[in-house]
This record gives sequence, structure tokens and C-alpha cells, in this order.
Amino acid sequence: MNENTVSSEQNKILDSQHRNDMQDLRIKAEEPAIIPEPRLAVVIPVQNSELSIGSLVLFARQYTPHVIVVDDGSHDQTIAIAEHAGAVVLNADPYGGGRVYSILAGCRRALGYGCTAVVIIDRFSKHLTRDIPRLAEPILYGEADLVIGSRYTLGRKGIPPFRFNNGKKSCEIPERSEEFHSTDPDSTFRAVSVKGITLLDLLPDNDQFEPLMISLFSRRHLAIQEIPLGQRIELPTPGDNGEEYPHYRGSSIAVVVPAYNEELLIGDTLAGIPDFVERVYVVNDCSTDRTQEVVAYYAAHDPSVIPILHEKNQGVGGAIITGYRRALEDNMDCVAVMAGDNQMDPDFLTALLDPVIDKKCDYSMGNRLISPEYRKGMSKWRYLGNSVLTLLTKIASGYWQMMDPQNGYTVISKRALERINLNGIYTRYGYCNDLLVKLNVVGFRVINVPHPARYGMEKSKIKYSTYICRVSWLLLRDFLWRLKMKYVVLNFHPLVFFYVAGAIFTVLGIVGGIYALHFKFIQGYPIFVPLILSVIIFGMGIQAMFFAMFYDMQQEKVANGWYA
Repeated sequence: MNENTVSSEQNKILDSQHRNDMQDLRIKAEEPAIIPEPRLAVVIPVQNSELSIGSLVLFARQYTPHVIVVDDGSHDQTIAIAEHAGAVVLNADPYGGGRVYSILAGCRRALGYGCTAVVIIDRFSKHLTRDIPRLAEPILYGEADLVIGSRYTLGRKGIPPFRFNNGKKSCEIPERSEEFHSTDPDSTFRAVSVKGITLLDLLPDNDQFEPLMISLFSRRHLAIQEIPLGQRIELPTPGDNGEEYPHYRGSSIAVVVPAYNEELLIGDTLAGIPDFVERVYVVNDCSTDRTQEVVAYYAAHDPSVIPILHEKNQGVGGAIITGYRRALEDNMDCVAVMAGDNQMDPDFLTALLDPVIDKKCDYSMGNRLISPEYRKGMSKWRYLGNSVLTLLTKIASGYWQMMDPQNGYTVISKRALERINLNGIYTRYGYCNDLLVKLNVVGFRVINVPHPARYGMEKSKIKYSTYICRVSWLLLRDFLWRLKMKYVVLNFHPLVFFYVAGAIFTVLGIVGGIYALHFKFIQGYPIFVPLILSVIIFGMGIQAMFFAMFYDMQQEKVANGWYA
């Protein structure tokens, strides 16, 4: 990446931050003078946040003299900027490191200042600092021990959350009557009392810190409240002529939501989808529960939610293909997939959209396997199964740099949808692997976007013992089809001969080795000559396979196909 490109990217970030800061400044100008509250502290866990931390600290200091920034190993100018802005900066390492321990360290320091309320703000500066007093007020007046700032209190586009049976959920849904039910349990913008801070040490250091905090406080019968809050805007505003811009960076965005028996979670999924999404295609794959009732409720209140019902179950791949077709009909520029089980964090949707909109690729997919921190909550067996399928999919698809092909959180461009054969995509689990092969043959570029796994109450419907075997056969067929189409029919490359020769010699070497062992242990004859011959043939086969893979890897780097 050259210096001009880096500078351009930084300018985009700075411009976005400038718009956010101006939004806070406009609000500030309309409000009377603010007197900082000495009983209040603001804790900000950070890591490499030099672009946002300065303005965040300055705005937070309007409301409190105690702004505590806890740094978790930043390598940029975060610490210097935070100190210059007037924050107290702590190092998270002595407390254990990581985001959760950073929060605990900041809260302990706040108690040392004699504060009775602590507001926690996420390091990405996605929330408006003007909401700090509203969060802290119930704590300061002794009305609550936890106040959650919810992005979804009124649901998507102001829609009240769906409730079964006039406010009561169906009898099949297990729940604790005493537990507080938040519309935004993952919100990182919240206020905690002194009594609540003393309980935070009981919570685990993982990505379930915020939801488990709600459960713990509920079990201890602490008072919990929830308030709606604003979010920083990062989108262009309408032009002077009244014409509205497309919803995200000049592109129309659609989201396909495949759903099968997701009555518990489909409402939360729809409520979390960002407002810049122009179309939400909810494909109900012949559910037998009340999924359709929930979807119909949201569709009745929001015209952007478009319900599609399958009369016969077609599988998750079939549901997504239906959504893709509808997006093509509506001329959507980018189409994302977010499953109906609420395991795909909408905060990372823009990270998936950006490389497609910037034409760096035509298909972006999430990657949970790149970091141990990102795959927290993923069982060891699930991680092993995903790793095996990643290796097999690399070979079959030709995308050798790709990871986590089972991740269904993806974005695809319109031109990619127009050029691949949607009718030929596998319709069950394994569709994502099959789609990668189809994209590679046509020549589209694929990019991985790291994001953490998010697992809630939904359990995976995949049985890896049978799934890996079934998908392995699918990948073998896809691999042979890719070699035929990409290197024989559409183009030609001698690596096909290396693959064929490698397969033949490898099989002959294995068969010869088995025969040599039989010759020795069953018939009692010497095996030196046949065994050496088998080893040589096997070695030639493996070498030919490695040469073929090497040439295949080089083809991935060649600018060809539609993205050239």
C-alpha cells in the first residue's frame, strides 16, 4: 500500500470523526452551560484509538472531572493524546490485560476518587457523549445500580419489540421471570453503581461480559434500567437539492436473513440491522414455529423488511439464493447475509461492506479463526472442524489465503451475483464452500474480514460428524469441476497435468506399498525392490501435487477475470 493510499484512508477516518465531533459541538451549543459532576467518573478502555480518544475525552470532561482511560497495549499515540486531553491514563497490564480487566481497573480507580456512579464508554466512540448525564442520573439518585444505554429500545426505525401473547412469550420459551430483559444486552455504553462495581469481579473475561452482567445483577436483585441513546452518524447527508444519497457510501445495501424456527431471536436480529440498510429480505424456510408471525409484525411496521415464505424447506443455501434473486430484481449494489439467530454482530457490517464498495473485492467474508480472542466461545471440536474444512476449501476453491469458509457473515457485489449461476449453488449447509468455488472459476476476488465470534442462546444445528463427510464429497466434486472449467474450458494451464499425474502416482505408490507389505508378511518374500519402487512413485506423486498447488496459488495472485 503506497503513502497516498494510506493518507486517503486516514483522511476518510478523520473526516468521519470530524462529522461526529461537529455533531456533539452543535448539540453542545444548544445546551446551557454544564457543571461537571464530581460524583461521576467515565471509564474508557482503549487500544490503538488515537483518532478518536482525544475528542472523546474532551467531551466527557464536560460532565465529570474524572475521565479514566485504561490502555491495553496501544502502539500508537493513544496514551499521549489522552493525557494531553486531560484524562487519567492507566496501564491494563498489571490488572491482567484485555478489555474486561481494563474496565475493572478503571472502575476501581473511580471508587478511589469517591465516585458513586461510573459510566463505561466503548473505545470506538460510537455513542454521543451527551447521553452521559442521562445514563448516570438514575445511579446518582439511587434509583438504579445498572443503567443500559440501548440502541434498540424502540426497535428498528422506532418499532416496539415484538412480544408473544400480548406481552408474554410463548410457553416453549424458557426464561427466568426475575431476570431483566434488555433490548440491547451487548451495549457497551452503560452506568454502574458502587454496589454493582463490587460484583464485576465475579464476571468472566470474555465477550459475554455485558449480557452476563445483566444476569448477575438480576439474580442479586439490583435495580436495572434501560434508556434509549443516540449514535454517532457516519453517513452523508442529503444534498442541497433535496435528493437523498444512497444509504451507505453511495451504494444501496440489502441484507438477506435466512430463518428456520427462529422465533426467539429473529426479532432481535431485525432490530439490530442498521438503518442504512435499504432492503431486509427475511426468507422463512418453512418454519414450524412462530417465526413468520414475528417477521410479519416487523414487516407491517417497516416497509424495508420484506418477508419471503418458502412453502417447502429448501435449506439455508436455498433461502439465501432466494434472497439474492430478490436483491438482483431490486437492483441492490451490495447484499449481505445475516442469519436469523442473532449471532452476527451488526457493528461489523460496515467492515464487510467497505472492501466491496471500494472495489477491492466482490465478496467479503468474516473470519473468526484468525485470533484466539476472536474465537472465544467456540468449542475445541467446532474449531477443529472449521480448521479441517478451511484446509479442504482452500484446495477445492483455489482461494489459498482464505480462512473460516463456514462463516455465513458475508457481503457480495451485484456484478458477482449477475455473473455466477445461482441455480447451480448447493442449497444445504455447505453452500458457502460451493459458492467460493463458483466465484473462483469466474475470477472474483475474495477478502477475509476479521471479527469476533458471537454465540448466544442459539445452538448450532450442524452435526460436524456427518457434516464434514458430506461437505468433503461436495468439495471433491467442486475441485474437479473447478479444474475442468477454469484450466481447460475457460482457459488452459498445465497445472491440470500435474494434478492428474500427482493423483495417479500417489494412488499407485500407496497400492504398491500395500502390495509390498503383503508380499513380505503374507508370502514371506523380500520387499526391498517393490517397497523402494513404491516409495519413489509415491514421492513423485506428492511432488507433482505440490507443484500443482504452487501453480494454483500463483494463479490466485494474477489479475484475471471480472475484477481485472
